Amino acid sequence: MATGAVGLGGTSTEPLVEPSRRRRFAVIAAMYLVADIGYSFFFGALSTILLQSGIPLEQLSLINLLGLLYVGRFLVGPLVDRVGFGRLGRYRGWLVTTQLVLVLVWLAMAPLDPVLNMPAVLALATAGLAVSALHDTAMGGLAVRLLPARDRGVGNAIQSGMAGLSIVLGSGGALLLYAHAGWSVTVVVLATLYLVPFGVLVFVAEPDTTTAAAHGMPFSEIASLLRQPRTGAWALLVMPMFMLGGFLGTGVLTPMMLAAHWNLGEIALVSGTLSGVACLAAAFGAGGLVSRLGRRRAAAIVGGAWAVALALLLPLSLGGTAVPIDAVAVLIGYVAYTGCLVCIYTISMDLTRPSSAATDLTLQLAVVGVIRLGATSVGLGLAAAAGFPAVVAAAAVLALVGTAITTRWLRSHPVADTPATRKERS
Repeated sequence: MATGAVGLGGTSTEPLVEPSRRRRFAVIAAMYLVADIGYSFFFGALSTILLQSGIPLEQLSLINLLGLLYVGRFLVGPLVDRVGFGRLGRYRGWLVTTQLVLVLVWLAMAPLDPVLNMPAVLALATAGLAVSALHDTAMGGLAVRLLPARDRGVGNAIQSGMAGLSIVLGSGGALLLYAHAGWSVTVVVLATLYLVPFGVLVFVAEPDTTTAAAHGMPFSEIASLLRQPRTGAWALLVMPMFMLGGFLGTGVLTPMMLAAHWNLGEIALVSGTLSGVACLAAAFGAGGLVSRLGRRRAAAIVGGAWAVALALLLPLSLGGTAVPIDAVAVLIGYVAYTGCLVCIYTISMDLTRPSSAATDLTLQLAVVGVIRLGATSVGLGLAAAAGFPAVVAAAAVLALVGTAITTRWLRSHPVADTPATRKERS
């Protein structure tokens, strides 16, 4: 039987039950149900509520500054990897503890008025985002321990689909509930959602046998990860190239819709409701591709699909045709984007060291966030200088180049092939 994580006092404990494959997937689904609820609520729903109440944009810019806490969450990875909670396990202990704290933070906001008590609400939001940094970093670490290589395609499909659902719940769902039931009810309902993964995790043992990362210099795990030739190449070259073209094109998507005279209702329907359903289906489809065809062929398919989807946005960039036709092109782009994310998460897990799982996975995925922010800014600047069609065309070409680089690099990936192929080679 596998041994549990090392506790605060350095004592190794024995878990009661090793989770079955079905239970592992259930834990992944429960964890990622709340993955982006806080982020999407604070930076989406709350901003909309405050703006609708007459709060000036200058004050709302303070909320965007809080996003730095989230972008830099990989910095707490070494702490999460090193400190355990005895019988609760290492990552499971962090998750159970932070989920309870997050419930308390949400409930503390319930009696407040978001406008009259805005400083207090923002202070609690800051605390919630800081705790979420620990929570989400531990979530990545536990996901690595729960998913062996053969299950990462399906597992990351579940992860991507549930994370997308959490965004819908924290943004559009929260706004809809707020419009009908008010602030207090909305906040209490969102707090209650954190009890779903808590109720699952308290009955599941952490399944990995790996001990904690060595107690070297602070942040040594971050530096040593990037010094590994293959991981460094993936995080700093291959993955950015794989995602750059898509982020460049989708970064100007909303301005193109507005320029094509889409109304806010049409944008919300396509980019919110319909895209959420499409991305959920796409996540499971991409997970199936990874499991059946392997990492390299799956990346070639979804990367090529994203390049095609970007090319299909050319009519919209030129002023648009009919909204339903352009909407189909937009949705194809969301589907391809989700497929690429499933591949990104899966390959990043493959390169994660079990002894520093939280640090390694979060650091690699943080690069995706940085590339997205940078590509969006560059895309908007290029659109102002050269127009939307030039940006979309360049994005499609970069997507093809990035896909070619990624598939070539994956030829030597240690788990790039399928289980059937590995069996034949052995």
